[in-house]
Amino acid sequence: MQQIVNIFTELVQINSVSGKENDFAEYITYWLQSNKFSYKIDSVGNIFADNQIKGRPILLCAHMDTVQPGEKIKPIVQKGMIKSKGNTILGADNKAAIAAIIQAISLHNNRHLELLFTVKEETGGGIEFFPFEWIKSKQALIFDSANPLGGIILHSPFIINFHLTIKGKAVHASKPKEGLNALTYALQFINQIKTGSLDKDKTTINIGKISGGNGVNIVPELVIYSGEIRSYNKDLFQKHLDKIKTIHTPHSKQPITINFTTDGYCPGYTHKKTDKFVEAINQLYKSVGLKTHYYYQSGISDANILNAKGFQTINLTDGTKNPHTTQEEISVQDLKMLSMIIISCINNL
Repeated sequence: MQQIVNIFTELVQINSVSGKENDFAEYITYWLQSNKFSYKIDSVGNIFADNQIKGRPILLCAHMDTVQPGEKIKPIVQKGMIKSKGNTILGADNKAAIAAIIQAISLHNNRHLELLFTVKEETGGGIEFFPFEWIKSKQALIFDSANPLGGIILHSPFIINFHLTIKGKAVHASKPKEGLNALTYALQFINQIKTGSLDKDKTTINIGKISGGNGVNIVPELVIYSGEIRSYNKDLFQKHLDKIKTIHTPHSKQPITINFTTDGYCPGYTHKKTDKFVEAINQLYKSVGLKTHYYYQSGISDANILNAKGFQTINLTDGTKNPHTTQEEISVQDLKMLSMIIISCINNL
């Protein structure tokens, strides 16, 4: 199956950083036409395809974009590993999955398949805008988790970013009583927010960015800080969000101005080991000689949105190592096995 190595190394050399997927999309649409898929492209660039074979369909989804540094990638195959020259990422996230899908379909295009190739998965602004009514499949598979092959992602968190702007009054530092120190108030609020790992590791809260002040001799008028909440439990997620909102709700006696906003919301999901689809994948792994491992994934993928839209979507591991770094790599053996897994999915799920 040297062909899949050739496919993969060709794919990663096509630039497709988030928001600039056009060249890669052109490759995909040419391949779809060559393999008798009909396809449609939505308003933001997501590509949906259907081979129009009769029978119950299943959706295979992968994202076309990569993170930076992801331009002019030069893949190297050495001692059974595929990596970049070292000054860029490799792009195995998510092009290993795309190469495996292409290889699998070239060998087994014998059942009703729907394909979804998305844009801006790494940054947001892609699958969220997809017209989901195009999809007829009830179940979907994504291969977008950098863990050893044989893994099933059972849980992915609810996530939201929060942003606070505290505005006081600036004066010369020699006359602090005439001003309103925004930093003093900001620290009072921040100290009421529990951060780190919470709820027996079901939740994490982080305040990761703080800025403000104009000089050491000026009482700071403006302080801005931002953080995020991640939780595998929807009720816990909402409880923490409500508490942080309450902490920052302006009171009549507060002389400062508080502006609280959120963005970047992504729904979480939970699958059970006993779900029929999950168990079918477990049996499929056994049939190809892999031991199944179950994961909580702290990050998100297109599976979060698809599950929220009512499509039972399982994210499976892809064998990639060190994604989003210049040390990213995947073994030739894992790339070949990933294709075999997808072939088995096509034939048996």
